[in-house]
Amino acid sequence: MLVVTYCSKIKFMTYIKYNPIDPFFKSVVGAVAEDMPFGVRLQINQIVNPSSVTMRVYDDNGSFTCDYPMYRDESGNGFDNYVAELSLKKGLYRYYFVMDGVTYEHFIGMGENRRPSLFYDNVRPYQLSVYKKIYQTPTWLNKGVMYQIFVDRFCASGKAVPNEDKIMRNWGEQPYFRDEDGVVLNRDFFGGDLEGVISKLPYLRSLNVSTIYLNPIFKAYSNHKYDTEDYETIDPMFGTQQDFERLCAEAHNLGIHVILDGVFNHVGSSSKYFNREGKYGNEGAYRDPKSPYRDWFNFRPDGSYECWWNFRTLPRINARSKSAQKYFTDKNGIVRRWIARGASGWRLDVVDEIDDCMLDKIVAAAKKENPQAAIIGEVWEDASNKIDYGVRRHYLDGSQLDSVMNYPLMNGIIDFVRSGNEQSLSRTVFDLVNNYPPFVRNNLMNILGTHDTVRILTNLAGKNMDNVGKEAMSLVKLTDDEYRHGCKMLKTAAVLQYTFFGFPCVYYGDEVGMEGYKDPFCRGCYPWGKENKLLLDFYRRLGEIRSLPVFSDGDFSELAAEKGVYAFRRNDAASGTEAVVAVNRGSVDYELTLPDTYRDLLTGREYKDRCVLSPMGYVILRRI
Repeated sequence: MLVVTYCSKIKFMTYIKYNPIDPFFKSVVGAVAEDMPFGVRLQINQIVNPSSVTMRVYDDNGSFTCDYPMYRDESGNGFDNYVAELSLKKGLYRYYFVMDGVTYEHFIGMGENRRPSLFYDNVRPYQLSVYKKIYQTPTWLNKGVMYQIFVDRFCASGKAVPNEDKIMRNWGEQPYFRDEDGVVLNRDFFGGDLEGVISKLPYLRSLNVSTIYLNPIFKAYSNHKYDTEDYETIDPMFGTQQDFERLCAEAHNLGIHVILDGVFNHVGSSSKYFNREGKYGNEGAYRDPKSPYRDWFNFRPDGSYECWWNFRTLPRINARSKSAQKYFTDKNGIVRRWIARGASGWRLDVVDEIDDCMLDKIVAAAKKENPQAAIIGEVWEDASNKIDYGVRRHYLDGSQLDSVMNYPLMNGIIDFVRSGNEQSLSRTVFDLVNNYPPFVRNNLMNILGTHDTVRILTNLAGKNMDNVGKEAMSLVKLTDDEYRHGCKMLKTAAVLQYTFFGFPCVYYGDEVGMEGYKDPFCRGCYPWGKENKLLLDFYRRLGEIRSLPVFSDGDFSELAAEKGVYAFRRNDAASGTEAVVAVNRGSVDYELTLPDTYRDLLTGREYKDRCVLSPMGYVILRRI
C-alpha cells in the first residue's frame, strides 16, 4: 500500500492511501481494455474532510478531458473511501485527483518513488493506458526460457568457408575491434553456423530453453548480419535454407520455437537492393535511377541518402514505399515466407524507427501466416508511452507488438544488484505493472544483456569503462576476485530475471560466465569445454523452477522494497501455487514474515512463519 505521510518529531500522519497496482485501489491493474468498466478507490484521512473529490482524466493529445465525481463512503480506521467508476476508449490517458473544500494542497498525484503526494500545482499525474485487443498473443511465448544466439560465435560445425575478403579466425580469439581506414568492417568470422546450433539443441533443452532467438542470419557482408544483402537467402557462411528448415523442425521436436531477427529498417549498402559497392553490377537503387528498389530509399539532390544513424553502409528503407511494403508483407513476402519455412515469429530490430504504415503490415502479415506468431520489438524505454521523431507510438494498444525487450527491468535489476538500490527497482516494476497491458506484461522479454550491451558478468563486477576507447577495453578482464564476486551477483540477478512476470532471455554464454565489455567484446566465442560448471548448474536449476506455471502466468505483488531488500509474491490460482521471491542486497540480516510454511526451491530448506535473509542472500519459496 502506498501512502502520503506527514512527519513531525512526535508522529507520522497518513493523509492519503492510493496504489494503482493494487486491485483494492484500482479494480483492473495495469492497462485497461477499451470500454471495460473499472473502479478507482482513493482513501483520504477523515481529518482532511474535503467537500468533494474528483478524478480528472485527460488524453494524450489534449482533445479529451473529463472529471469523474467520486462518491464517498466510510472505510473505517479514520479513513473515507472515494470511488469513481469509468470506462474509456483506446488511447493513452493521464489522471489525478482534485479535492474541493480544503485550504492547502488540493491536488493528489504521483510523488516520489511512485507514492501518492499532495500538490499545490504542477501535479504529476498517473498514466492510464487503454488498449483494444486485435491479435491473439502467442500462448507459448512465456512458458520457458528464451536463448539468444549470435550465430557466428555460438558453435562451429567446421563447414563454414569465408568468402570475399572475410577473415576466418581461431575459435576463442578476441574479436577484431580496430577500425580499418576509419570504417569498422566486422569482417572477422569464427565459423559458427546453423548446423552448430542444431548440434547443441540437447544442451539448450537442458536449460529449459523453449525459444531460440537468432541474431540475423540472412546474407550480409558483416559478421553481425545487420547489413542485409539479401533477405531471401541464408548467409552461405551460416548454411542453407535446408539447414534453417532442419533447425526449426528438430527444435520443434524438442518443444523449442525459433524466432528470427527482422532488420526491416535498413539494408547494407552492398545489398542487391542498394548496391553502392557494385557487387551486383549496375543494378540496385544507388547505381540505377530506374531500379525497382529506387523508391525504397530517400536520395537527396546531391546524391547522398538517408542512413541509419548516419552510417553510410546502412541506407535506411523508406517505410512509405509501396514496393518495399509489398516485398516484406505481401502473401509471398519476406515476413510470411520465413514463418512458412519454420520460424515462429520475429524480433523487430529498431522497431521505433519503423513507421506505423510499415509496422502494421508486418504484424498483419505475420499473424495471417500464423496467428500464433510472435512479434517482439526492440524498445529501450517504456514502450507504453514511447515518442519517436515527434510521434507517439502505440506498440501496446493491442494491434501491434506482442512483447518488447525489457531494458527498463534490466537496468533496474542491475542497479539493485550492484548498489542495493531497491527503490530504483521498485519504481521500474511499478511503471511496468501500471503502464503495460497484462498480455504484454506477462510476455516481456526479460534480459540481463544482449549483443548491444556489456556482458552481465562484466557489468556487475567489472570496472566502469564507459568513457574509454576500445583499445583500453581490449586489455581489461575481471580479476579472480572480481570474477568470483561477479558470479555471486549474477546468481542474484538471475533469480530475479527468472521469477519476474515475463520470460527470461539468456544471452548465449552468460550462463557459463562469459565476460566482455561492449561490442565487439560482448560477442566472443562460447567457451565449449571451459564452462563455469557451477554457474551452469545454477542456471539449469533456475530453468527447472521457471517451468512452474506460477512464474509464467501467476499474479504479481510487491511485498517489500526497503533496506536493500526486494521481495515479491507470485500467485497462480489455476494451479493453486504461490511463490515468494526475496533478495537481500543490504548490509544486515532481514527478516521476512511468512503467512505459512514454504520450501526454498533452490535449497530444499523449509521456512515457517519467517525467513531470515543474510546479505547477498536470496530465496525462491513455494508454499506447501
